[in-house]
Amino acid sequence: MGERDDAPHDFSRAALQPVSGYQAVAGYLRREMALGRIRPGDRLPPERRLAEQLGVSRETLRQALRILEGSGQIAITRGASGGAIVQDAALDPRLIREEVRQRSTEIGDLTEFREIVESGGAALAAARRTAAHLDVMARAQRDLAAAETKAESRIADTDFHLALAEASGNSFVREAVEEARVRMFEPVDLMSFDFVKESSWHAHEEILEAVRRGDAAAADAAMRAHLRTTREEFTRVVEP
Repeated sequence: MGERDDAPHDFSRAALQPVSGYQAVAGYLRREMALGRIRPGDRLPPERRLAEQLGVSRETLRQALRILEGSGQIAITRGASGGAIVQDAALDPRLIREEVRQRSTEIGDLTEFREIVESGGAALAAARRTAAHLDVMARAQRDLAAAETKAESRIADTDFHLALAEASGNSFVREAVEEARVRMFEPVDLMSFDFVKESSWHAHEEILEAVRRGDAAAADAAMRAHLRTTREEFTRVVEP
């Protein structure tokens, strides 16, 4: 997917949806990490600019950053060339695995929810997609094929699913898909869930081809099959 530059991540879109309170700020940043919009190695904007973009005070931002630093998700260096750098957090896998096991019922419910919402969204996309939507999904597939790391695979996977949800033409579907992905993947990513790039790419291709043909039933069925496989992969993760 090419080399990444060292420019600070742009949070200008956050100004449209300001957050409040340091816990909410930390949650927002974790959400962006979970979706792959902020990746290991990314540098956050300078404190003053980031506080303005998020619509919070600098003290609120500092408290949020201290939480993320304490969890190992960012590293903060001082000085003219310093700042907050997103880390590939290496937390204790035993603790994270236990958290995922405790949340296994919730994760199972989320995969079931995704199957219901995203299969219906795929059917709508087959009827409503535009050439621009197809281009975005095809680009996400190219990025997934070229991905060399888990972070790159995750963001390409996210781009595909969100583009498909966008093509459904239903804003509630789009919001539900994003929220479910965040709640499923944050704890599992922390325990180094093995994202199976090849099987996901092939599943996406089946979905994309059905959407291209305008075959709503095939798009629905392909998405259901894809998410059932995802559920099986999660089940293997939480097994002893």
